[in-house]
Amino acid sequence: MFRLSWAIALAFTIALMCGILIVTRDLSGTNDIFKDGVVQAQTVDRTTDDALAGAKELPPANDAINTGLPQVVGVVDSLTRADHTLGDLGTQLQELSEALKSADAPLVGIINAGTSATEQANAAAVPAEQVVHTLADADAKVQALAPLLDQSLSLGQVIDSKLRISLLLPVIGN
Repeated sequence: MFRLSWAIALAFTIALMCGILIVTRDLSGTNDIFKDGVVQAQTVDRTTDDALAGAKELPPANDAINTGLPQVVGVVDSLTRADHTLGDLGTQLQELSEALKSADAPLVGIINAGTSATEQANAAAVPAEQVVHTLADADAKVQALAPLLDQSLSLGQVIDSKLRISLLLPVIGN
């Protein structure tokens, strides 16, 4: 019996040791899981702190959005009006282009007429210069003739007055 009790005690001891090893191994795994859980809890804590800090920034951001939204709408409205204006300008430029194309032929005619008139004016310059010289010579002759005409007028008036007097007097003699 002593042997049996000894064998039972040994079996219980081995079983107890195996149990302790199993529990220790499970405790080691549990400890690793617990440490991982603590690290994850710290990560969640940091994330929560960041989220709370971000949540504190939401009201000012919301206010900025509410304040800036009318300005954004105004800019979009301005851009829409500018787009419409540019469309109208494009249409008007197209019409202007067509008008300029249709005016091209008459403008060429006007330019050709102007060139021809310039050539004729240049050709008329020489005769006009001769006319100026002729007029200048005539003016010089008139300037020279003017005193003589004044003298002739004066003599004519004297002759006229003498003739008037002689007509009043009776004719004597033959």
